[in-house]
Amino acid sequence: MMSDSNLRVRSISEIVDAAFELFRRNALQYITAAAIATAPSIILNLILTGGSGPTTLAGALSAIPGIIIGVITYAVVSATIIRMGSDVYLGSEPDVAATVRNVLPTVPTLIGASFVTTILLAIAALLLFFPVFYVLALVFATVPIIVLERKGVFAALSRSAELSKDRKKHILGTLLLVYGIFFVLTIGVSAVAAVVGSPVLQLVVQSLFSIVASPILNLVVMVLYYDTRIRAEGFDVEHMARSMGSTSPLL
Repeated sequence: MMSDSNLRVRSISEIVDAAFELFRRNALQYITAAAIATAPSIILNLILTGGSGPTTLAGALSAIPGIIIGVITYAVVSATIIRMGSDVYLGSEPDVAATVRNVLPTVPTLIGASFVTTILLAIAALLLFFPVFYVLALVFATVPIIVLERKGVFAALSRSAELSKDRKKHILGTLLLVYGIFFVLTIGVSAVAAVVGSPVLQLVVQSLFSIVASPILNLVVMVLYYDTRIRAEGFDVEHMARSMGSTSPLL
């Protein structure tokens, strides 16, 4: 359990460190949640494609159900990890089953937000390379806002943009650091998978890496979300006052 004293302004490296610390404290719960949510997509991919990528039009069409299931399961994983991580970060104990029940209603909104975000990033990429980074910083907190504040797609995008105001360099630096770390690790995992040879084993190796990596990436986004709220809204003071009020004895 993390205490209120952990709610403070953090540097880029401290945000990543806090996310890794959260993961280490409850690694089994995070991995279990990610594995359960990811399993249907992996199994469907193995059944439809045998673990190998599509090489024909028919193969590409057969992969579509797996892609759809993958989008849904990733939304479930992201929502579950962010909700669990938030509970621990704010001083509660994680509960996988209760968390899944809590976040399932947000999945359609998360899928809609993912679709809109992808369109925004695609438009930015068509214009110039650097606007992509601007959009990434702009929409960084969309998922935590949907999961933790229960806002709709466009309300979440608007709030994320508001939180990112005058903080895009800090946000982007954090995201680039964590994605840079996992880019290097992904290269290593891909090299190991290539040595294995079997498409099925390659899919298994890559899936296992994703099951471990996705919780950490989502925890970084969650801590970054609270960091920007502390900077913008004084959330640490607000949360501490609320916690003290809920534990005060009745007069």
